[in-house]
Parts: sequence; C-alpha cells; structure tokens
Amino acid sequence: MDRNYFEKGKTPEQFLAGYGDNRARFEQLLEESALSEEQIQRARSLPHDLNVLVIAEPWSGDVLYHLPPLLRLAEAAGWQVRIFHRDQYPELIFPYRKDGLYHSIPVFVFYDDDYNELTHWIERPAEATRLIDEESLKLRRRLREEHKAEWRQATFSELFDLATSG
Repeated sequence: MDRNYFEKGKTPEQFLAGYGDNRARFEQLLEESALSEEQIQRARSLPHDLNVLVIAEPWSGDVLYHLPPLLRLAEAAGWQVRIFHRDQYPELIFPYRKDGLYHSIPVFVFYDDDYNELTHWIERPAEATRLIDEESLKLRRRLREEHKAEWRQATFSELFDLATSG
C-alpha cells in the first residue's frame, strides 16, 4: 500500500453521498454510535498517524452496522479513512477473505504513516458471529422439522425431474 493508492479511496463523506436508499438508516446508526466520554479519552490516547482502508459496499448489512463505530473512533482518534468498493477493487479483498474463502465485508485494514499494514478486522465482532451462527442453526433445525414432509416431496420432485431431463 502507498499513499497514492490509499488516496484513490472515497472519504467517508463521499461514500455516504452515494449510499442510496439506506442513507438515512446509516446516518441514524452513525448518530447512535457516539462514543462515551471515556471512549473519547481512550481514542485520543491511540496513535494519531493511522490510516484505515475500508473495503465495503453500501448494500451490506454488516457495513451498515459496523462502519459507523469505526468512523466515530477514527474521528476521535484523528485517523485518515478511505473507503473502497469491494466490487470495484477486487484485488483488495483477496488477502482478507474470511476463512480463506468468503469476500466478507466490511474489512478494516490499519496502516501506519508509511503504509505498512499493522492489522485488520473482518465483517463483524466475533460475539455477533457466534450468536448469528447459533441462531441460524436453531432456525434451520426448526424449519427442517416443521417442513420435513413437504420438503421430502419437493426433493422427490426435483430428483425425478433431474433423472428424466438427461
């Protein structure tokens, strides 16, 4: 990474200007992401020369919910933030694929003043992923049990169609 490439990204204001239908919701979540006085003091003690590259898309729910806290923290800490659309810069997401497979967003990549990568963060807090995974499993199990007879018949139907289509 270098300064010239980093500067190709959109500022938070530019990204927000193109946010579309979810702009009001994003602005609401940004407002709700105000830091406490203690968090502001803690942010001010962080390094001020960080540059944060964000890989995002405005249609992503995780971007909608997790970009506002980063922007508030960056504002308090004095960090430079540039946002790149994942789909316009596919080369950026490759090293940050979640579990080595998924092009999950947002991705926050932290660089020092010389644009050496320090660390990165992907998609959502670990606690949120754990809860989503647990609840998704419960939902899948419940739906399978509730719909087993009709889904069994749908399986038969699709298998019959596959077997006779060749």
